[in-house]
Amino acid sequence: MYPGRSKLLTKTKEMKHFILLTWLALAFSQSMPAQDSLPQKQVILSAKITTLSGHMSAGYFYAMTNSALLISTQKQLPGWYDTTNKGMYRFEYQELGKAEIYKKGKIGRSVLTGLLIGSAAGALIGLASGNDSKDEFLAFSAGEKALGLGIFGGGIGAITGLIIGAAAHKTFTIHGKKENYDRMRTKIMKKWGR
Repeated sequence: MYPGRSKLLTKTKEMKHFILLTWLALAFSQSMPAQDSLPQKQVILSAKITTLSGHMSAGYFYAMTNSALLISTQKQLPGWYDTTNKGMYRFEYQELGKAEIYKKGKIGRSVLTGLLIGSAAGALIGLASGNDSKDEFLAFSAGEKALGLGIFGGGIGAITGLIIGAAAHKTFTIHGKKENYDRMRTKIMKKWGR
């Protein structure tokens, strides 16, 4: 073995770890939502309404007044004000049993994002760790580690994405009570309002 070769190998491993940690930090920071006060992009929200009598309606969230929730049968951005357009259903809070408000496809996108980030992170960790010494009982190549850790990381990422996506699906129990309706209105306006 050449003198200085072990130092070079050590420096190479350190550099791989530095690059890996930098990449992971960037990937993690990109997946976190912004916590500042920039205006939010308007999104189309889906809604499923169950009345106290058991009637179920589905459509797109359109507006909330002090006393009523409006959903549209046509896909459109929230209007945030009361209207009497054709194709609108109006539900007074006294008749609301339960309301589900959510961004369609959010769970699937969250799972896919988690899967991709977890797989990439696992593969990079496997590659960065290098080949095991042939003297070890269980010796893996960097490629084998990348494959195994990529699959494991992808599974963990997908589960995490599922949890995050499901948390974005908001279900509100109203039971015809004004205080429950007001709580729902405050949360919706805080999350998606302008």
